Amino acid sequence: MPPEVANAIAAGEVIDRPASVVKELIENSLDAGARAISVEIEGGGSRLIRVVDDGRGIAPGALALAFQRHATSKLREIADLSRVATFGFRGEALASIAAVAKVVAISRQPGARAGAQVTVAANLVEGPIPTGAAPGTVIEVRELFHNTPARLAFLRSERSESSACLRVLADAALGRPDVRYDARVGGRRALSSPGAGDLALAARAVLGRSAGTNLLPVDWSEGGLSVTGILGPPGPGWATRANLLLMVNGRRVHQRALVAAIEGAYQGLLEVGRHPLAVLDVRCDLREVDVNVHPTKREVRFRDEARAFEAVQRACWGTLHQLGPAGMDLGAQPGGDPVWVRSDWSRSDVLSGWEHQGDLLADEVAIGEPDHPLAGAADWRYLGQAHNRYLVVETERGIGLLDQHAAHEKVVYARVVASLGGRSESGARPSQGLLTPLLLEVGPLAIAGLAERGELLARAGFEVEQFGEATVRCSAVPIGTVLSRLSDLLLELLAPANDLTDAARAHRMAAAIACHTAIRFGDPVSRDEVARLLQDLARTPGGVTCPHGRPSILLLSETQLLGAFRRHA
Repeated sequence: MPPEVANAIAAGEVIDRPASVVKELIENSLDAGARAISVEIEGGGSRLIRVVDDGRGIAPGALALAFQRHATSKLREIADLSRVATFGFRGEALASIAAVAKVVAISRQPGARAGAQVTVAANLVEGPIPTGAAPGTVIEVRELFHNTPARLAFLRSERSESSACLRVLADAALGRPDVRYDARVGGRRALSSPGAGDLALAARAVLGRSAGTNLLPVDWSEGGLSVTGILGPPGPGWATRANLLLMVNGRRVHQRALVAAIEGAYQGLLEVGRHPLAVLDVRCDLREVDVNVHPTKREVRFRDEARAFEAVQRACWGTLHQLGPAGMDLGAQPGGDPVWVRSDWSRSDVLSGWEHQGDLLADEVAIGEPDHPLAGAADWRYLGQAHNRYLVVETERGIGLLDQHAAHEKVVYARVVASLGGRSESGARPSQGLLTPLLLEVGPLAIAGLAERGELLARAGFEVEQFGEATVRCSAVPIGTVLSRLSDLLLELLAPANDLTDAARAHRMAAAIACHTAIRFGDPVSRDEVARLLQDLARTPGGVTCPHGRPSILLLSETQLLGAFRRHA
């Protein structure tokens, strides 16, 4: 096998998209002691990625050698694998990038009279040659995947790839708030963090002032384990885990067990199916964690998984418990055994035949069929509201209990999906202008989300535009939008999303609008509102669940009622 082919294959395990390049180069800068890192991205990263740092730099004689595979490894003996203290340790990143791109590297060590430059393409190195440079290192990556067209063809749009690169930068800024980060995408400033060492300030820079308020500091330690960071307050939460950042000894990781520990501490404090905002760093002895289990180093393995789980859950639970207010029942403090959170729903016999429909407008589920649970909803007799949560109705076949929020969500979701698909009843955009436009301070990821989802937002009835570097301006909203919830709704609609299809993005947007527009679980409802809801349910096609998969109705037939009271028909 030719060396260039072998190098390209090996590079594919480490570099799968432009965001991977950004991640590897930033980690190299951090290992070099950088206190300021700037990143420039063009063409979603496939045309240009430039990373500049003020770290220790590389000696001219070692600059060319740095692009040889494993030459930059920090490991000196096999035992070093059990105590990895740096982000990089295999020495593969620069060689992998050079195998699939054209690279220029310039570096100067502090105190040196001049810097050095090398040019690398297909792992062939030219240089070094002397050049003027500021202390630190500049890595310029151009024409990424130019020699692997199959990988290039599978990249997503420029906006999506740029958003993924910004996600990496945002994670880095939250993981190392003591480092100043600046990023420009397409010539425009996209992210700027202060580098003051204050995690709350870094969170506001990344998430925006609106989302980065009321954050709760976490500081817990016991027996050689510590958990520090910030948590978002209880409340409506977020639709995805995009704002849940977990680190182990400063390294960004994906660890399902620890994510479950964080979400377990929020059990009962967030709406079902929602996720918290959290940025946590778990610190432990380097020998207690194995970071060499995945090519991207995103997965780690603890020597004692249960102990790490318990530490994270106790740290989060303790922080939320101290919050109060009085009368809030947070439940018992978790014990030593992990408590795995379940969010599934055990269906009753009466609904067992109606499985959740991914698209509530599916033709194969007809609302007019006589056996459909919502058949005849317009003729149901409203009996009253229980606990400001459930609507009690009398049907031809028995008694019905409606979850008022889920039932209204189903109706609103169907309307939004119809407008996104150009199927609204009136044919016009269901929008209303705001007398006073809303100005909302957001983070760079939300600005990227606006660029990526602007057309969908417009079809849904929003008029949203960028208004300054870190602010969006909303001048119109869909009819029926609850204005007191508009800020939270926009933050969710603009939050990072990893959906791969337009249909998935549309579903997520419609579900978010429905959730923030529908009657709340716990709000009093008038008879007129219930009458309109029942009329709308009778006309809304699809299954019986809300867009998040929760049931909207429980039907108790006359036969079931007679059996429950030990009567006979």
